[in-house]
Amino acid sequence: MNKGKILLICLAGLFAASCAKDNVDQPVVDAPETAIAKKFVNTSSDAVAGKLLLYVDKEYVSQFEAANGSICTGVSAIDAVAEQIGATGIHQLFNMKVNAEQKRELGMDRWFTIQFSEDVNVDDAAKALAASDVVRRVEFTKVCKAPNVDEPKVVDVNQFATTRAGEYPNDAQFAAQWPLLNKGNAFEPANPNVGYTYDDYTKEGFIHPYIIAGSDINVVPAWELTKGSSNVIVAVIDQGVDYNHEDLAANMWVNEAEANGEAGVDDDGNGYVDDIHGYNFIDNPVKVEGQPNPIWTDTFDNAAHGTHVAGTIAAVSNNSKGIAGVAGGDNGNGVRIMSCQILGGKYNTSDQDAAARAMEYAADMGAVISSNSWGNDPGAITTDNTYKVAMSARYAAFNYFMKKKNHPALDGGIIVFAAGNESAPMAGYPGAYNEYISVTALGPDGLPALYTNYGPGVNVAAPGGEYFVNQYGHAKDTGCVLSTLPNDQYGYMQGTSMATPHVSGVAALALSYAETLGKTYTTAQFKEILLTSVTDLNKYLADGYGKYSSSGQLVALAPYRNQMGTGAIDAYRVLAAMRGITCVPAVAGVETVINVMDLIADGETALKISEDIIIPDDVRKRLGIRNETIFGNDLIFTCENTGTGIIKVGLVAGGDQVGGGNAMGGMLLEKEIAIIVRGNYEMDPEGNMSGTEGWL
Repeated sequence: MNKGKILLICLAGLFAASCAKDNVDQPVVDAPETAIAKKFVNTSSDAVAGKLLLYVDKEYVSQFEAANGSICTGVSAIDAVAEQIGATGIHQLFNMKVNAEQKRELGMDRWFTIQFSEDVNVDDAAKALAASDVVRRVEFTKVCKAPNVDEPKVVDVNQFATTRAGEYPNDAQFAAQWPLLNKGNAFEPANPNVGYTYDDYTKEGFIHPYIIAGSDINVVPAWELTKGSSNVIVAVIDQGVDYNHEDLAANMWVNEAEANGEAGVDDDGNGYVDDIHGYNFIDNPVKVEGQPNPIWTDTFDNAAHGTHVAGTIAAVSNNSKGIAGVAGGDNGNGVRIMSCQILGGKYNTSDQDAAARAMEYAADMGAVISSNSWGNDPGAITTDNTYKVAMSARYAAFNYFMKKKNHPALDGGIIVFAAGNESAPMAGYPGAYNEYISVTALGPDGLPALYTNYGPGVNVAAPGGEYFVNQYGHAKDTGCVLSTLPNDQYGYMQGTSMATPHVSGVAALALSYAETLGKTYTTAQFKEILLTSVTDLNKYLADGYGKYSSSGQLVALAPYRNQMGTGAIDAYRVLAAMRGITCVPAVAGVETVINVMDLIADGETALKISEDIIIPDDVRKRLGIRNETIFGNDLIFTCENTGTGIIKVGLVAGGDQVGGGNAMGGMLLEKEIAIIVRGNYEMDPEGNMSGTEGWL
């Protein structure tokens, strides 16, 4: 049989006896071409061969469900087409074994996949299926891909200076994790007029020739408030995650029913077999009882990207080995990683229905944050409405995730995406959609990485790393992000793929702190805190400023101004905002003046500042605070050192003095203020920094 073309006029008589018949045959021959075309939610350009997604009339859902993987729906017109195109199965896209009532309310039960011979023209198959009134929409299946990234650079762990005993965290390679704590290079160039030489590249403590101390996510002081909670589950929807890795195993999510059950059996009845740490949606596209589930594709090419992402979020912190995760806890009590593999193979791609089912699975099994370092090319979709229509099935799953309440402190789920690595002036979808958080990348200089996408659709910036190659071709990868790689290895990668898990990790840390505080948030409130607790980047993105590329070209930074989202994510500011603490920037060695009244309500509150300034001894010592005084409504002080600390200022509510004893007066209140001190750096027009120990 020639399956290259489908003759619509012949469908009714092709399939008479093998399937049960529906009550009313659906008209096929007389369906207008325009009516058929209107059912297509996207085009067949770059469509996956041999597969289509169908959204069916709700009255026929039960018949399609009864097909249960066969090609017999009982709808004669559909069954006739199925035989004609060499269909091998019709499957319900989403899993109705878990939370079916809510999914039916959202119409998720109406989505089905039909798989057929790849020799059949996918447009002809779509037209034949759309000709039936039973089919309301047809979606061509497109490819998901990871952003373009270089191969990971595996490193010898012995090349790193071991963290000194007594320091927190004590992870052996923490000193190389500049995105978490950026102290700059350990030494200055011998000749400032020449800069760093190739000999410097090989010295211990050298990271990047243009690194700027302080350009990190400011997570170390945040760890004094929380280090993460095992009640927070982050789904890594990516390549697979090596759940046996020495620095990940203790923080992997565990499905206890499957872990303690029988291999090859769906012990918890959720429709998935052996999903102990997650599920592999590449090697197991259809759920089959009796077939064990390899949770991750056990090859370096299929797991390096996903394992690297997972390590940034929740590598076990303070375990004397490897690296520290942003929310990795304290030796095994960090947030939990759920592995949902949708990427794999030579080109690191998968069908979009795998992404939809992975997001649904994550919601069903308790994840509250979804970290996604993949997407579509920028410009392929350019509006939110187009995205919602062209990727209808995927959007349905993502919408379900955002509505699913899986943590007592939050009323839904948070979705974080990479903006993409094409140097394009817009983010790629799905990340560009206005309800997801899209992350752009910074280099170790705190400036836009030259590969990153920016502009519309981008929400926030985070360290993604940046390679450096000097004029002699000598490459340096320590300016990239160090994280876990399969088989107990570690290595460097760069990209918005690496920036994304920093934001996912901060979100997980924030949710852990909300749990500690006993506070609850809507997802809108939570995202507002994340996206407004940032460090401004625009002061370094003015006209006439630039940064050097690896080829030695001076790249203008002005195009990035107001295009890097709200600013650079700051973990401490996020937690301080949740606690209700006002953060105030200060510059090391420069007198700081704070009008305390401006920090309270609308600035017009009838309060009087008392003479009480409470500075804990450890904060005074750490920041080198001196010369603190009150003058009118102003708090004046100087910090000699960079860092972060909380001080308190006394306020009198009602009167000019505090009441009590022999005095009549007001109530003594205390206002907490978080001081964030960085160095006094200035940038010249060629992108060179000068100053003390870091930047704001």
